[in-house]
Amino acid sequence: MQPSDTPTRSPRQRRWLFRFLLPLLILAIAIAAFLALKASRPDAPQPMPEERAWLVETMQVEPATRHPVLTLHGEVANPDRLSINAPLSARVAAVPVEDGESVTEGTRLVELDRRDFEPALSRAKANLADLEAQIREVRAQHESDRQALALEQQIVENAETALSRTRNLQGRNLTSQADVDTARDTLSQARLALNTRRERLSTFDARIAGLEARRDAAEADVMAAERDLERARVAAPADGLVGNVEVTPGAQVGANATLLSFYPWSGFELRALIPSTRVAVMLEALRAGNPPQARARETDAARETDAALELERIAAEASGQGATGLFRFVDPNDSLRTGQVLTIELEMPAIDEAVAIPHSALYGNDHVYRIDEERLERVQVERLGEYRGDDMSGDNGTLLVRAPSLSPGDRLATTQLPNAVDGLKVRWEADDAESDGTGGTEATE
Repeated sequence: MQPSDTPTRSPRQRRWLFRFLLPLLILAIAIAAFLALKASRPDAPQPMPEERAWLVETMQVEPATRHPVLTLHGEVANPDRLSINAPLSARVAAVPVEDGESVTEGTRLVELDRRDFEPALSRAKANLADLEAQIREVRAQHESDRQALALEQQIVENAETALSRTRNLQGRNLTSQADVDTARDTLSQARLALNTRRERLSTFDARIAGLEARRDAAEADVMAAERDLERARVAAPADGLVGNVEVTPGAQVGANATLLSFYPWSGFELRALIPSTRVAVMLEALRAGNPPQARARETDAARETDAALELERIAAEASGQGATGLFRFVDPNDSLRTGQVLTIELEMPAIDEAVAIPHSALYGNDHVYRIDEERLERVQVERLGEYRGDDMSGDNGTLLVRAPSLSPGDRLATTQLPNAVDGLKVRWEADDAESDGTGGTEATE
């Protein structure tokens, strides 16, 4: 009989195989039991999602008649700026002021050496004295000519008589031809002297007028020299500000050389572009004799400017953007400088039904969100300008808007939400007036 091909396991091998497979069998039974239990468990109820309510700050609408404030940016100018020039070539004697110094009327600004001006004045006075002496001489000569005219007329008559007598004597052969010629020459000389005297008398008015004209010119030269001498010492013509000083003591300057510039306080003005939509209102206020009031503000680390302004006029030229408004400083102070840029808060005419809101309540440039039953509702508004209160000194973060759909008592959201849309649910903290629970939703975490 043939032996079998299937190997027979020994008892030892069977025991070893049983110990290896038993843990696998137990693990498989456990996994099967876990899957069966998991498949048979009941489904847990799904939680319902709750809509989030965003916490916002609010305000109530209070329409009233208010003055909006138009914020402009203007540049300080001074059209009354004076340029102090040297009248003549001279040496600078003293410069007692400095650039940027505030001075009062009459303060000495610069002084030139008077010795450079005195020779011109002396020459002008000497020329005037010479002409006055010539005029006196001509008048005296004229009086002498008038008196001599009668004598020379008589001499001519006597010479004519002598010539006639000599001719009679010649006709009777009592005298020679030479005597007749001598008498004729004497008469000619007498007539020549008479004509010369008459000519001098007839030209007296012209000669005296010429001398008097030269005398007037000499007087003008004296006045100009005296004026130049007075200008050797330059004093402040009014209270103002010293500008750029271009000379130093001891420097030699030429005629008409610029010495320094001067800015009177009364000439400072502020020029700012008024938008074209506001120009008509400003012109109407000026024509009515009620110039709009404004304030100029500038705050930096070095100084603070807060000056009252008054719109004085609007420039003749305009552009598509608007027209330049010229503002007068009511009380200029020593902090003003030409070229300085200031912020202008221009008070506009009062507007009815205007609502004051913080900047944070405005979205974009033309809408706010009203709260209706804890939901946001978009409302289109017209932006009127900034608001400073009745005394223009209120919160810098306040705007004036107007919308027909806003009613007194409406609640507006004043918190800027990045996801603000119509229908967004919000909540807010109730104020004391709403402590009875009728005005809003209490803020809860």
